Amino acid sequence: MRLRFERGAAVGSARGAVREALDRWKLAHLADDALLVTTELVQNALRHTGAGAVLVVRRTAGALRIEVADASTAPPTLRPPDPTRLGGRGLSIVAAVARAWGTLTNSAQPGKIVWAELAV
Repeated sequence: MRLRFERGAAVGSARGAVREALDRWKLAHLADDALLVTTELVQNALRHTGAGAVLVVRRTAGALRIEVADASTAPPTLRPPDPTRLGGRGLSIVAAVARAWGTLTNSAQPGKIVWAELAV
């Protein structure tokens, strides 16, 4: 599944598309974690780049892989949670829920891909 989005209702659209893919792949039991990871990665892409992004979700052998590509080359930063800040916990949440996560250089366009995998 591949979805390009801009600002606005992007998070809701991304979550809806992921839920449909999970239903189609009979992976509804992963919905809570997959939707949480999707929300965090999409919000980060929009918040930190100010531009659109592309969501790709695929089922691989033993995993559900969620990728968000954006135009920024700046890598995401996993910061320790700060109880005095309102935000800044997104990647900590992704790291806690996913079996693995990371970044790649986007060979299809300038920017990066932030990905996370959930065990199937």
